[in-house]
Amino acid sequence: MPLSHLESLLVPDASLAVAFSGGLDSTVLLHQLTRWRQRYPATKLRALHVHHGLSPHADAWAAHCLALCQRWQVECDILRVQVESRGEGVEAAARRARYAALESRLQPEETLLTAQHLDDQCETLLLALKRGSG
Repeated sequence: MPLSHLESLLVPDASLAVAFSGGLDSTVLLHQLTRWRQRYPATKLRALHVHHGLSPHADAWAAHCLALCQRWQVECDILRVQVESRGEGVEAAARRARYAALESRLQPEETLLTAQHLDDQCETLLLALKRGSG
């Protein structure tokens, strides 16, 4: 995403929080926003990494996110959640916990940004069609 695309979406003194998984899509978004912040220093930028604790690699992902944020001089908060599956499946329970954690940590007037690449969007659509949810 070029910075010119961000200009149509953001204001120069924005207060932004990025849902930062450490994967390619959120890493690209966060990097672009660090470039935006260089251009518009009044921008407030921070990253929120949700630590579900479901993978044996969860601690390594959190450390990866912290290291990148430190290198880019972005505040990074690690949000540890408990995933409680109530008959809805682990993925749905993790999504519910993630959204609740992100919502609880947003500051007033802060905008939460998420990233999803086109392959993820296509996969989401196909899964919804398969489930019959339209």
